[in-house]
Amino acid sequence: ASPAPPPDLAIERAEVLSWAGRNDEARAIFEDVLARSPDDPRAARGLARTYRWSGQRTKANVWYIRALALQDDAEARQEYGALRGELKKKIGADAFAFSDSEDFSYIRTGAEASLDWDFDTRIYAYTGAVFIAHDRDSEDVSLDSADHDSAIEGRLGVERRFATRWKATAELGGRGWERADDRVLARGVLEYAPDENAVAALEVDHGDQLEHSYSLESVQQGVGRTGGKLSYWRQLSRAWEGYGEVGGAWLSDSNGEVTMGGSVAWRPFPAVDVQIAMALDAMHYQDLSPYYYSPDLDLGGTLSMMGRVPIHGALAFVFDAGGGAGFSQEQGASSFGPAYRAKVGLRWDRGGFSAALDAARSQSVRESSYTTHEAALRLSWSF
Repeated sequence: ASPAPPPDLAIERAEVLSWAGRNDEARAIFEDVLARSPDDPRAARGLARTYRWSGQRTKANVWYIRALALQDDAEARQEYGALRGELKKKIGADAFAFSDSEDFSYIRTGAEASLDWDFDTRIYAYTGAVFIAHDRDSEDVSLDSADHDSAIEGRLGVERRFATRWKATAELGGRGWERADDRVLARGVLEYAPDENAVAALEVDHGDQLEHSYSLESVQQGVGRTGGKLSYWRQLSRAWEGYGEVGGAWLSDSNGEVTMGGSVAWRPFPAVDVQIAMALDAMHYQDLSPYYYSPDLDLGGTLSMMGRVPIHGALAFVFDAGGGAGFSQEQGASSFGPAYRAKVGLRWDRGGFSAALDAARSQSVRESSYTTHEAALRLSWSF
């Protein structure tokens, strides 16, 4: 009703829009105010906060510096200190053990270090050792070769965020086997987030077949693998989310692999960290290999429940358990039967320190029932 709007109306409107999460609209108003009044500290503070809340921390850093140079504001200085505190260094160690009903065992230990080079770039390095063994009987292939092997591996990687919607990861390393051929390890990921509720990703990798088949013989035969995967995750509503992927690989023994899968998850209680999920997956190999599991068709479907339950203070219990059925067709023979996976663990997080201990058992369908056991320990310190 007044003859003219108050002079700070535009800034107040932009602030309210930023509080509501309408960051693009708020940013446009702040930028318009600054175009007319470059030395307005309140608009500079508002633009810095808008960039921070929308995930553009590099631009937020620049505008916090400018806002504080224009006017020393205690609240903005505290926010700027918290922003700078998000630049972290991290060191960690892990151990993982796996065994299956076909008398194969796999043990991996490693250590990783990473640092935030800036708000958009993270650099990391990993080194570890791998030991594998297969207790073979007279019907197994390659009986003239050793029943175990070990390797030392190392990888260097960098993650880089471009603006708010794109992130790329590049990783290069190698794995040196004691008895088998050494292998170059490479991996690249490109992610696109059209908004905060969706992520599409393209991943390519090159290495050996070991972690895809858990087979000593694939390592001894020098089977290399170059693959790719396209995936999409979407938060469908406050309680529902969906995920889908399709991928394939070319193997150095002239074989090929195609995989696809999808899941839908439901969070029934907003205040409780529990999800119920339905997942389907399929796998096909072009040819049969005597050195690793390579079915004509492998289908699986599971209904599972996963979550995190606080125990005391920083300690929490985590679980992931589900059951379903599987179908396998290999060499003209097919099998159908029950499948399940049960995983339990403990998590502890406090003051930058984190520890996780997990144990899992699963059963799936191959020519006969196939079971696996896993245990994992992870320790890290972020500072």
